[in-house]
Order: sequence, then structure tokens, then C-alpha cells
Amino acid sequence: MPNPRRIYRRIADSALLGRLIAHLSVVALVAVASFAGISASAGSETSGSGTGFLNLVSSVRGAADQPAPTTASSFTVLPADEAALLNRGAPALMPGPLATPIAIDPDAEPLAAPSTSTGGVTTDVPTSRGAQPAPAVGGLVWPVPAGSISQYFHGGHLAIDIAADYGSAVLAAQSGVVTSAGWRNNGGGYVIEIDHGNGMTTLYNHLGSIWVTTGQSVFAGQGVAGVGCTGLCTGPHVHFQVIVNGVIDNPQRYF
Repeated sequence: MPNPRRIYRRIADSALLGRLIAHLSVVALVAVASFAGISASAGSETSGSGTGFLNLVSSVRGAADQPAPTTASSFTVLPADEAALLNRGAPALMPGPLATPIAIDPDAEPLAAPSTSTGGVTTDVPTSRGAQPAPAVGGLVWPVPAGSISQYFHGGHLAIDIAADYGSAVLAAQSGVVTSAGWRNNGGGYVIEIDHGNGMTTLYNHLGSIWVTTGQSVFAGQGVAGVGCTGLCTGPHVHFQVIVNGVIDNPQRYF
């Protein structure tokens, strides 16, 4: 018969016992870890602070899919009347073909002003050549009685455009002295500039004819030019500009 002591000695001396102990240790560690995870998940559910271990994993995996936080924006809406006067979003107008300018001799007498008819009686538009202008007080006279605004004052257009038929009378907006009357190469075509002696200057661009000369005194409402389309122009109108103490201002503030 085999010796039992020899059999037990073989079992104790073999590597089988070491492998068995190692496997049992691993199984025990996995069991302890699983038990700890389940306990933590159950504790979070009972405390109401979470939705369980599986939901926690799902929320972590979907964190990258969360949309970026949005930011609030605020806008200031101007009243309708102010938005119309300061329409800074108005589209720019492309210049059309240049009109053929009318030659004007600066040394010649000014062109004759047109006649006006009132109640069937025709009278000449009065002139004040050589007269002293009255003090420039009060508001401005509407410079083109037969016209209406076709483009308002805004950031890209520092004037108002007043459209009217060719040859319509252009009036001095206030009493003053003509400081410039003739052609300008800046796109204005035939331009008249009037100094009103109170820190205000008015300019009338794209004129078709000029009825005054440099140095001439004019009074408010006097005819000084005719509507045209000279310079960079797309149709008959007056580009009316107001400068106050060297700063271009909205003409509509002064009517």
C-alpha cells in the first residue's frame, strides 16, 4: 500500500495549493468590490441624492453631449420716429451715370431766377444782390418746396436727399453769404455753400443751375439754384447738408 504521508506531502509540496489560494483571493476581492458598489447604489437611491450607479454612469457618458449654455442678449428698440430719422441700416445707393454738367463762367452774371405764378399773377423771385443779410435766427426754410425726402440722414449718409423735378427752385435755408458757388470734384457736381454767420453753414449739392455768385448776400427763402443731377447722382435731387460749428448735423433738427 502506498504511504499516506507521501501522498499528503506531494499535495502540500505541489503548486496546486498556491494557485488555488490565488484564485480564491481574486474571487473574494471581486465579491467585496461588487458588494460595495451595490451598497453605494442602494444608499444613493434611498437618500434621494442620485438615481443609482447605472444612471450615474449614463449621465457621465452623456456629459459630452450636453448643449453649450446659452447667453442672454438684450436689444434697444428706438421709437418709430427716431428710427426713421436715424436709419443707419439703410442700403447704400450705387451711383448712376454722370450727368453732363452745364458750363458756368464764374465771372459771368448769375443765371436769371425763374418766375413764380400766384393766383394767376406772375412775379419774379426777389433777389438781394449786394444787400446785407438779416440775422440767421429761428428754424430753416425748407430748401426745395416742390421736393420730398428720398433718403434720410444716417451713419452712411450725412445729409438728406430731397428729390424734385429738374429745374425746381432751390431756396436759401437761412439768410447768409454765399461762400462757394461752382463745380466740385468730390461727386457733388454743382454746389452752393452758404455761411449764415451763426456757426451754421448749409450746402446744396447736385444742382442743375446756379443763380448766385460767391460773396453774394442772400436772405432766407431766396431762390439760389435749380434742381439737377450733376456729379455722382442717380436722379434729380438736392443733397442738403448742415454743418454746425464744424460738425455735420442732421438737417431735420432745424426745420
